[in-house]
Amino acid sequence: MNYLFHLVLSGDNPDIIIGNYIADHIRGTKIVSELPNPVLKGVLLHRAIDAYSDMHPAVRHSVNLLKPSHAKYASVAVDILYDHFLIKNWKQFVKVPLVRKINSFYSLVADRMETLPPKSQKVSRKLLQDNWFGLYETFDGLNEVFVGVTKRTHFDNALPETVEYLVKYYNEFDSDFLVFARDIFSFVSLHTKYRL
Repeated sequence: MNYLFHLVLSGDNPDIIIGNYIADHIRGTKIVSELPNPVLKGVLLHRAIDAYSDMHPAVRHSVNLLKPSHAKYASVAVDILYDHFLIKNWKQFVKVPLVRKINSFYSLVADRMETLPPKSQKVSRKLLQDNWFGLYETFDGLNEVFVGVTKRTHFDNALPETVEYLVKYYNEFDSDFLVFARDIFSFVSLHTKYRL
């Protein structure tokens, strides 16, 4: 769900960016093994980032803030909130201006649309049409995102109330994000140096 953070962690190689982007939309070793090698590297990077994130103490703290209200959707909410905090703290972590990075990604996805897996195509059309990354910056935009995610889930959840919790725990989420961001950028730097 945290597409923007994954985008930033993908570097500049378009194939790795695409692989990282589609990773949540593909399942099964047969499908993955048929991907071109650079795209496969992006998928593997995505999975390494997710595994690292799930175990990180700051992420776990953020998830635990929402666990009583959001249950199994707490981690989904935190993924989206961390994209908000990435935008808030953009200049600390990313040299390329936010709008340029987003527009470059949107162009890449549009150009590669027909080569993406079917689920990725469906998500991509919605992402481009609704400018998801543009919504992450404001509370109103985040609220729209959480309501949209709720419509695509199969169970009752508290995602539409997430912004209320964001306001309540804003400083804690921001602190958790900053600790995690420093660590994940270091992790990805080492991961890509030795594994990609």
